[in-house]
Amino acid sequence: MSIRDWFHRARNGNGDGGRNARDVSPTLDRIVQLTNPRLKFARRYRARLTPAVDIAVQHARSLVASVPPACEASAAAWQYDPCLRAFFSSGDDVVRAFSRSAELRAWFDMNATASEVCAVLSVRLVERRILGVALDGGVIRRDVPQTTVSFDDYRVRICGRSEQELRAEIECRIVDQLALVGLSIATHDQGQREVLEQENALLRTRLRLLQGRGAGLVALVGPSAPDGSVLARLQTELAMNEANLSSIASGAEALEYQLERLREVLANAGEHLFITSRQMRLDRMNVVVADDDPAPGASLNLQIARVPIPDGAVEFRTFILVRFQRAAMLSKTTLSNDAARMLQ
Repeated sequence: MSIRDWFHRARNGNGDGGRNARDVSPTLDRIVQLTNPRLKFARRYRARLTPAVDIAVQHARSLVASVPPACEASAAAWQYDPCLRAFFSSGDDVVRAFSRSAELRAWFDMNATASEVCAVLSVRLVERRILGVALDGGVIRRDVPQTTVSFDDYRVRICGRSEQELRAEIECRIVDQLALVGLSIATHDQGQREVLEQENALLRTRLRLLQGRGAGLVALVGPSAPDGSVLARLQTELAMNEANLSSIASGAEALEYQLERLREVLANAGEHLFITSRQMRLDRMNVVVADDDPAPGASLNLQIARVPIPDGAVEFRTFILVRFQRAAMLSKTTLSNDAARMLQ
C-alpha cells in the first residue's frame, strides 16, 4: 500500500483512516521517542508520519501472519521435525542451544510462573558446493557435484508467554527496525552548520545506544544482550543523550530532513525488510536432493528474513517460531561441565 492509497482510502471513507490514525498513534509516539524525541516539533509531524506508520504496521502484520505456527523444540521433537533435524546434529544439541541463550534464561527469571516460552530461533544458513559420493542406478559414483547446507550461529532472544504475544512482539520489532534504518539514513547527512553537526553526532550516539540495548530486530543479527550492569549504563547514557538532544536549539531544516527520511523508509517498508520462503529437500546428511530424486529426503519450508542493519548492511537470517519447556533447560553447572570437556 502506498501513501497515495492510504490517503485515498481515508478520504473516500471506504477504509478506516480515522481508526487507523488512532491505532497507529501509540506506535508513532514510540517511534518518535525511539529515534529523536525532537521530531514532535517538526511541522505537522503527526499528520505526515501517520500514513507511513500505518503502512509499516500493516506490512509488519502481513509478514508475521505469513510465518508458520510455532513448533515444539525439544530432544524428542528432533526425531520427527525436519527443521530441527536439519538445524541440529542431535536432540541434545537442541536443548543445549536453548539453554545457552542468556536472553532466554533471563526471560524465565523474569517470568517465574511460566512453564513454557514461545520464542524465535534464528540461525545462519551456509551453503557449500562439494564433490561427493552418490548412488546412481545401484552404482556408487564419486566426485558428484552436490550442494550441502549447514546451520550455525543459533540465537534465541525474542520471547513471549504465548504465540500471540510473541507475534505481537515481532510486529513491534519490525516497525522499530525500520525506524532505526530511517534514523541511520538521517545521520548520514553532513550538514555544515554547527547545530546540524552537533545533532548528527548525538543521533549517531543514540543509534549506537539503541543497538546496544537490542532494539528492533537487532536480537536476530546483533551481539548478545548486555548484562544488567551494562544495560543500566546504556539506559543512563540514553537518558543523557535525550536530554542533550532536547537542549539543542531547534533546527527546522534538520528536523525536516530527519522526518522525511523516517517517513520514506516507513512508507516503503516492503523494500527494506521482508521475509521469503524457500523450499528445500535434504537427505540425512543435509545434502540437497532434487524433488524428482528417488533418494529419501525431507522437505523444508524455510523462512528467511532480510534484515537491514542501520549501518547500511543487510543480513539474512533463517528462523522458526518454537515452544520450549522450562523443565528442559540445562543448569549452568551442566553447561560449564560441557564447556570444560570440550577444552580437554
